[in-house]
Amino acid sequence: MVAECIEGSGSTALEETFRTLKNGQAIQKALEEHFEIGANKAFAISRLMKKADYILVTALDRQLAKDMLFAAAVDSIDAALQLAIKKVGPDYKLILMPSGGLTVPHVK
Repeated sequence: MVAECIEGSGSTALEETFRTLKNGQAIQKALEEHFEIGANKAFAISRLMKKADYILVTALDRQLAKDMLFAAAVDSIDAALQLAIKKVGPDYKLILMPSGGLTVPHVK
């Protein structure tokens, strides 16, 4: 994921949820007990992190990226590709989604 995040995540509640609860199960339990805007985004993100390793190309604080369950946070697309190749091998497919937040991919 390529996201500069020069001003952080954009949500103090999201950041604090990840910093204090540490994983998707704890976030879900907390939301079931008390719903909070921002924490719900943390839950949505943590669900995605169960399905794949996300490498973030960003200016975001590295500890925050780790708290938010990203597999890695790096400074360049080349660095992200090198990490991904180590994980999946040299025979891979790449999908570019310039408006990823507004796009719903369909994989057959």
